[in-house]
Amino acid sequence: MDDQQAVARAEELVQQALAVMSPKPTPKQDGRYGAGTCLADSGSTDRHQVHISYDFKEVPGSAGRQLVRQVRDAWVALGYKFQDGTSDGDWSDPGATVHMRTASDDYWMTMGNSVTNETTGEGVAYIIVTSPCYVPKTADGSPSPSAQGLSSVTADEASEQRVLAHSSRIYDALRVPHSATAGAQLRTVEDGGATYVHHAWATEPLAADRAARAFERTREYLTGADWRVRTAPGRLVALHPADEVTAQLVSAPDGALQIGVTGPAVPVLRTEA
Repeated sequence: MDDQQAVARAEELVQQALAVMSPKPTPKQDGRYGAGTCLADSGSTDRHQVHISYDFKEVPGSAGRQLVRQVRDAWVALGYKFQDGTSDGDWSDPGATVHMRTASDDYWMTMGNSVTNETTGEGVAYIIVTSPCYVPKTADGSPSPSAQGLSSVTADEASEQRVLAHSSRIYDALRVPHSATAGAQLRTVEDGGATYVHHAWATEPLAADRAARAFERTREYLTGADWRVRTAPGRLVALHPADEVTAQLVSAPDGALQIGVTGPAVPVLRTEA
């Protein structure tokens, strides 16, 4: 599929959720939206992955948990499955969250309610949809220019340093060794007319308990540093509002943690030799 098809499918899943919500909230894009490099590949391949997320505004009182349950019921009725290793939400928790996936094309969805006032139960409902990784195609079926590495621009140094600084702080929070064999990739990505810097790397394979502790340390660091954090089993997505930088952390099958940090950049035309 191409990037537009992947985004359209992700939006279809959001619209299915919106259709059953009552009271009707106002969706607002939250964080990086659209297609980017495949995080699971640590920037080492030309595959793409779509990530979209919305906050739902104008939800009165503690209705966020009600919205989560409505969407859960609709997704179950459509035949979607709970994500591997997850079960139904904890409905005694005002911040209830459900994690599901489509059986046919393996899109992952999270619907949750982030409580902002423990006394009243008020919060912000949100939805996150992530596509599987894919090789993007153009209309004639050939690899897209971005997949062939034909981007004609690089990023300005300030943008690169900003992304690398955030990536370094995340490395410090993890407190586990990086993988020397996987290496690190710093790439310039063009997406929808915009330019981004993407830094991807991975830790060495970790035992499950050690990976869980590193994951939690990173979540605590990001939350304490005023990032907007969303978590799902084996996955964390966070937005730094001031710098508009997005960070993702994913657990790999071998126990490694794969990290991707992406931020907007000023394009600099590449000069040919």
